[in-house]
Amino acid sequence: MPCSRRRALQLLGTAGATAATAGCLSPGSLDSYALIGDELDLSSIGPPYLWPDPTVIDATTRVDFTTEAKTASLSALFETGTVTVRQWPLVGRDEWGTETRPRPTFLRRDETFYEVRITDERVLERERWHFAVDRVDETPPDGAAVAEPPFDLSDQDERVLDAALDAVYAGNDGFLGDPEFDELQTVEFHHGLDADASALIPSPPFEFVEYEDEYFRAVTERRTVEVPEWTYAIGEVSDSRADFIAYARDAIVERNLTDAGLSQAAQGVFDGAIAEEPRRYEEGAPPSDELSEALGALGIAEDLEPIDSYEERVDFRNVVVEYRDGVYRFDLIVTP
Repeated sequence: MPCSRRRALQLLGTAGATAATAGCLSPGSLDSYALIGDELDLSSIGPPYLWPDPTVIDATTRVDFTTEAKTASLSALFETGTVTVRQWPLVGRDEWGTETRPRPTFLRRDETFYEVRITDERVLERERWHFAVDRVDETPPDGAAVAEPPFDLSDQDERVLDAALDAVYAGNDGFLGDPEFDELQTVEFHHGLDADASALIPSPPFEFVEYEDEYFRAVTERRTVEVPEWTYAIGEVSDSRADFIAYARDAIVERNLTDAGLSQAAQGVFDGAIAEEPRRYEEGAPPSDELSEALGALGIAEDLEPIDSYEERVDFRNVVVEYRDGVYRFDLIVTP
């Protein structure tokens, strides 16, 4: 039986942490600037660019929207050519410093390929209920209402409780030690959940939850939250796979560095970033002239702030370019 992410993290020991982080880049292992490249095969197009089944794209919420709700939005998009949704990023976004930028996104229906674009976006403020569990070290006092599996809850409330338990470990990526947060990790009752029908709101029928030999205090509160809203428009590309791949490739590849007139030193930066070992090019601050030239060629330099202006690590993700005889995807990681 597969275990949940939170259980896997609870069970993870030193050997597990070593295996989980092998070949990965943690902030502590990087210099101030790390440019990482890998070859990208665009002879066929798939996720994260083409989504044959977009309902697998998660909402920006701890409890995902139902497949039925996503399908209804997609039907409206294909029938009318446009749809407005909240908290469902149908068009993917890549980290870009302290911001994000949209990624070329395509759908397929009935053997026809389409491109989806964002035509409008805004952030709304909404009052919403939240539920959370807060881990406690002490055993609950005698007489306290303690829930334990199997929980006698509706399907909706089971999903909320499960998401709340997962949220306790949401910041733990496999490294040793307990996760620490500045604030309680809550589950939002978004517009796809019915707070009025929930037994958890405004107060659950229990004070504590016992799960996997640990105790958690139940918390509910009402908060003002920012809700992203996107309007998407769809356009037909082609019913020919070959024509679609050619179109998508042109949309995904941003630049041709082969014809960019790079200096030998800047080419050395790119060659280091795509080399088999260590598959990255690193420098301390401030960036050298050759790194600055390389970042300019990637279109990153114009949005890169002085490193002292960043309080924490920032990434510039998924810059796809032609270089030498191939197509490569580059990421810049900036670690103050």
